[in-house]
Amino acid sequence: MRSPRAIAALLIFAASTLAGVYFATQLAVAYPPPIARPFGEALAINLTYYYLWGLLVPAVIFIARRFRFERGTLGISLIVHAFSSVVFTLAEIAVAEMILTLLRARHPGPKGFVDAITNNFHSSLPTYWVILFGYYAFDYYVKYRDRELRASQLETRLSRAQLQALKMQLNPHFLFNTLNTISSLMYSDIEAADRMMTRLSELLRLSLEKEASPEVTLKEEIDLLERYLEIERIRFEDRLRVRVEIDPAALEARLPNFSLQPLVENAIIHGIASRPEGGKLDIAAARRNGMLEIRLRDDGPGLSGEMPRREGIGVANTRARLSQLYGERHRFEMTNMPEGGLLVTIAVPFHTSDA
Repeated sequence: MRSPRAIAALLIFAASTLAGVYFATQLAVAYPPPIARPFGEALAINLTYYYLWGLLVPAVIFIARRFRFERGTLGISLIVHAFSSVVFTLAEIAVAEMILTLLRARHPGPKGFVDAITNNFHSSLPTYWVILFGYYAFDYYVKYRDRELRASQLETRLSRAQLQALKMQLNPHFLFNTLNTISSLMYSDIEAADRMMTRLSELLRLSLEKEASPEVTLKEEIDLLERYLEIERIRFEDRLRVRVEIDPAALEARLPNFSLQPLVENAIIHGIASRPEGGKLDIAAARRNGMLEIRLRDDGPGLSGEMPRREGIGVANTRARLSQLYGERHRFEMTNMPEGGLLVTIAVPFHTSDA
């Protein structure tokens, strides 16, 4: 792989060659005698001039970096560049004429040099300014791209920090509820409390393994959710009935880490736990119209009054994380079903790599 310096040198060589060929064609075709020259001679003259300008590019850039057209230095920079453009042009013409004399493309002598200055100074001088402003344009472009990249990186880091802060709110909330349940079982069923503690440790291990990534696959999320449901089955026994239907084609789709558990927990607390007979929870996921769509339905009382009565910290946290990751490209709905119960629908863009 070529270094940036080698690439820059090749670009300068190519630009010098292109300029030399272009102006050689002009000298051979566009001008009347005695100014016009045969194409071979015109090419030798113009390539010599523009290859020398190519060699002067680093020197022009050196001055350009130290004397920028900025507030406070505009006057001195203009004077320096005006002086430099004259000196560089005279030096470039002098060296070019020496080379052309050696190549026998010019007649030697002071008069030939004076004629060269007279004929070429005004046409050669703008080359300095073309190089100067070409460098400034490239430099500003690079700095603009760099600022864009850094802004994007900062935005990504901020987004990840916000997601991590939201997750730190979620995990203690879930842990507090589960430990409360274990504490209650310690007085009535030691064996059940022990099984619940084992499942909790498995669940926390899975959660910590995925701590670094804001997203996991649906398969990983369902595995984690199953650990949670095992804990709740110990607590509710036959009162909790769960059916999970996952389209195999959707298993590799990604969604926010630990996003389904708070929704299931919310359904159990508000839709099932308060009923002596318990209740049923259906969880389904499939790919539809380029989206991963997940539906969680319970047969509880649904929404009554204001929605916040069924939207605690876990649900609010999931809603915020979805918004943070996907913006307007997601859907989150909580609706009452006509036959009773609550349906929660999540839809996020279907993708199999990190957002």
